[in-house]
This record gives sequence, C-alpha cells and structure tokens, in this order.
Amino acid sequence: MKKLSIWIAFTLLFGAAGPGLAQAASDTSLDRIVTQIESMFPSDTDGLVLSVDTGTLTLDLRQGQSIKRGDRLHLIRFGEKIVHPTTKEKIGRKETDLGQVEITEVRRDFSLARLIDPSVQAQPGDGVRSTLKKQLSFLVAPPQAKAGERQAGEQLRLTLETKLNRHPRFKVPDFDLELWLLENNLDSRSLLRPENLAKLKERVAVDYLLLSSIRPVKDKLVLDYKLFSAADGALQKQAKVLTGKPPTPPRTAQGAFGDQETQTSLQPRGQGLVRFLNKHEFRFKIVDLDVGDINGDGKKEVVVITPTQVVVLNYEESGLKPMARFKADSRDHRFLAVDVGDINRNGRDEIFVTDHYEDQLASFVLEIHPNTQRLEPIWQDVNLYFRIIHPFGTRPILMAQAPGFKNPFKGPIMRYTFRGNQYAPRSQLRVPTVNGTKPMLYGLTRANLKNGKAPETIMLDDDFHLRVYSHEGRLLVKSDDYFGRDPRSIRVGVVEDISIMAPPEGATLINQSEPVGFKGRLELVKQGKNRYLLLPLNHTGGGKLFPGFASVENSSLAILSIAREGLAKVFETRKQRGYLAGLHSFPAQNGQPEQVLVVTVEEKTKNGGDRSVISSYAW
Repeated sequence: MKKLSIWIAFTLLFGAAGPGLAQAASDTSLDRIVTQIESMFPSDTDGLVLSVDTGTLTLDLRQGQSIKRGDRLHLIRFGEKIVHPTTKEKIGRKETDLGQVEITEVRRDFSLARLIDPSVQAQPGDGVRSTLKKQLSFLVAPPQAKAGERQAGEQLRLTLETKLNRHPRFKVPDFDLELWLLENNLDSRSLLRPENLAKLKERVAVDYLLLSSIRPVKDKLVLDYKLFSAADGALQKQAKVLTGKPPTPPRTAQGAFGDQETQTSLQPRGQGLVRFLNKHEFRFKIVDLDVGDINGDGKKEVVVITPTQVVVLNYEESGLKPMARFKADSRDHRFLAVDVGDINRNGRDEIFVTDHYEDQLASFVLEIHPNTQRLEPIWQDVNLYFRIIHPFGTRPILMAQAPGFKNPFKGPIMRYTFRGNQYAPRSQLRVPTVNGTKPMLYGLTRANLKNGKAPETIMLDDDFHLRVYSHEGRLLVKSDDYFGRDPRSIRVGVVEDISIMAPPEGATLINQSEPVGFKGRLELVKQGKNRYLLLPLNHTGGGKLFPGFASVENSSLAILSIAREGLAKVFETRKQRGYLAGLHSFPAQNGQPEQVLVVTVEEKTKNGGDRSVISSYAW
C-alpha cells in the first residue's frame, strides 16, 4: 500500500504560509542534492554586454574567470520571461542565439570582444555564453523505504522533482516511472540492466536516473541517493543527506457544510490511500464504464460500451474476459453513456444505454436472459438520457432527462421507477438553478453529506467547478479547482420539438441543436467510516484561461474526502495519456481487494487507431 501526502504536493505546487522547521530542513537538504548534481556539470561562462562601440563589445567578464583572448562566445538575446502556469514563478527566459563574438582583451574588471559577423546588431543587456549546452533530463524513482516512511519518501521525491525542474539546465520529463516499472514487472535494481534501459529509452528521453532510499534516525531521515547514467547504467555520484520529517498538515477549514460561508478551497486536510494494481489495454475506443451484477450470481461484472457495442466482462484475477455482447444494427448509432442497476428488482441488474441515432435519441435497456445468457432489449427507442447513481453503495436511483431544441437537455431531471411492468417517472429531482448552467443529469449526483434529513446535490458547472448545494438551494461549496474538462460533446435535437413549422416541400430539416460538453461520472464511495467523492480530472494544454477550448493531454483520478467540515482533496493518481472516459468503484471479490476502475482513451494514436486502458487501483 502506498501513502501520498497531497497537502505536501499542494504546498510544493502552490505554496503555503508559515512552513514548519521540518519542511525548511527538508528543502535545505534537497537543495544540497541539486547543488551536488550541478557541480558535476560545470556551468558555462556567462556574462553580459555592458556597452557597444563600433563593433567592439565591453563585457562584464574579468580576470580570474575561465576566459582568455581568442575564446569565442555565443551572443544571446534575452526575450520575455517564462512563468510556470501553476506556481506563477519565473523559471527562465526565452533566448535567441545571435551568433558569436571573439574575446580580444581580458582586463582586471572587464573584457573586450569583437563581433564575428559585423552585421549583427548587439546591444547592452545581451548575454554571452561559452557554450549552448542542452538541458539534462532526470527521472526520480520512488525512494525505497519501510512502510512507515513511504509517505515521507513520496514527499521527498515530489520536492526533489520540483527543485530539479526549477533549475534552468535540468528537467524532469512528464513520465510515470513508477507505473512503468510496475507494468514491466521491474524494480530499481533490474531497471539498470542494459536491456531494460534500452526499453526505457524507447518510451522517454532521459539522461540520468536518480535512485534513493530513506531510513529514520531519531526525528530525522537519512536520504541515500545514487545518480546513474541512463545510457549505460554507470554510477555517476553517490551521497547521503540528513533531512527533517514532513510537518503534519493543518486542519483549518475555509467554509463547511455546517457554516453559512461557501467553501471555496479544497486544500487537503487528510490523506488518501490507493495503489496501482494493473491495467488492461484495448485497441478500440471505450466510451463509458459501469459495474453491476448482470446475471444475478451475486458477483459484479464490468460493463463497457464502444460507440456501437455493449460488452459485459468478467473481472477475474487473470484479467477481463468477455461474457456477453450486444451490437447495434448499424453504424449510424453512437452510444453516449452506460448505466447499470437493478431498477425492476428481479435480482439481475439492467443495462441502460443512452444512444444517439441520426438526429435524435434512441436509448434502450438490456437485460441478460437467465437461460441463454444473452443480452436482450426490454425497452427500446427511448427518447431520454439515462444516468444511475448509487450514493455510498445504496439502492440505485435511475435519473432521466429529455432532449430539447437548440440544447441537448430540456426540462427537469426526473426520477424513474419500475411499476406496472414498465419504467415510469416517479418524481422530479430538485436541482438548484445555477446562473449560466442548464440542468443536466451528467456530472451530477445526490447524497446526504452532512447527515441531515435531505440529500445535497453535487455537480460540475459549465466552468468545470465543483458545486455542492443544500436541499434548500444554498451554495455550500464552489471549488476554485477545476474538475471534469471532458473533451467530448453532446449534440442531439428532437424532431417533435421542431415540427411546429413544417419545412417547405423538398427542403431538408436541419438539426439546429447546440453542442454541450459531456460531464463525467461523480462516484460516491464509503471506506469503513470514511466517505469519498471520486472525480475525473482531465489536464488540458490550453490552461485555465480558456478551459473550454483546451485540448486534453493526460488525465488522472481525483479523490475528495467528505467530512462534517466540508470537502478536501486527499489523493490524485499519476497522470496517464489521454482523457478519462469513465470511472467506477468495484467491490472486493474473487480474492481481490476493493478497487476503483478508471478508463483512459487516446484517440488516433501513432498507428492511426484508438487505444483504451482500464486501470485498477486498490484501496
């Protein structure tokens, strides 16, 4: 099992007021490591142009520096600052190589140089540098540690990666080394074998590997690190540093379920705990995923949909094996979502598929036949969107919503039940009105969060902020953080809503619906006495300024704890390539622990096809 202090990760990324002495000690010790590594690669001779006089440059290089007459230096024009998008810290400046200058004289307090190319327009403030060396890339492996020190080890690794990235000549690639080791059944020692280094270099460009171990000494930690060449595995440097243990996260809250103030910060107040188990790769696009007991044997199956197929998978220790399949009768269908639950209460979970067919919805419900074990439709051509929620594992609640003209979603979200041998609306869900946000059953769930008489509504708004509303409609939580950011959209109109004015004879009726961004599943789970909210977290390349127009580069699963004081982000899995298309909890069975299943999708990979990965994480 692996512990991760998200409070520390938050502190490293965004900063925190009043760091403790232990944190200061850790920072100082890790700064020492970066300095020791830096000393292995002598810095370039850097200087500035003080003045320019008819082709002669006066530089701020003087006697005693590693420079002599006849040396040639690169002339550098500095551009705008490079600012980290998250920390807002300056991490460098853009540079343009203008050509070369030659040192003609070295004096006590300055040097003189001439331009190799007289046409170059040098100016005061330009830089000179002896060489233009490339950045060196480092991968930092998780420190080896005993169970009680793994949290501190993960914290130190995150801190060290951040400090290396801030160095102008160093970088840490966006690559999950720990996950790669697990996928290839390797550890830190076997990684250094030539054949494994070659395999790693095929996946990521890296120059050096930093491996380490930690052990406690009284109230301190000894960090023993080794730096290896990624080219041949040769040891480059080995040293030990003494560092302080991480401070205890603060437990102050900004807003809470019991307060009148709206909570905005999800700054962590606790710890999350999941570990990567394995992954299953598919060479097709998985649109959505849900979990249920499809055949009534008391065990859960995994249900996935592609754009035109429904596949039921047995989840065994050996992997995911197809059990049943249903295929659309034409490629004009486009499945949008799948939801599983025993709504008709016959002991077998039904499969609710939201289906976009031509210019309208043609959703349907499947159930497995007890004798043939085949999936058979029991409700077809339904002009509704479906979503089933299971708040903290309670009885499933079927929600449905109709499509509308110019907007894919129309009218209230209704709760459906099964009575009189058919599915029928029972009541309207009381969903708070949000300015600028039309009611939408995706990206929405309901549960009793503060142990009151009525449930709260949890939803993602159109700007990807998480909101929580009381039963009375009071805003309890509006996060500063962004969640969801699903790159997919929904565009569905309904024929009956636009039949008021018939088109002229021979004219074509055009669907004028406006697309709406899809919002992923919000999953509520309970672990012992603890309650959590699972959220998709798609990381975009366009940043926060224009989140609706940004492209998703990678994704992760975010876990928020739910307490009387409010919500706190306590865990986030490592980033994976592609967008997060679906997530769901999976119970303990067949000797396996309780898990969370996450689907990520890469569209149009290098080989031209789609790639989907179902990753499993154990609590």
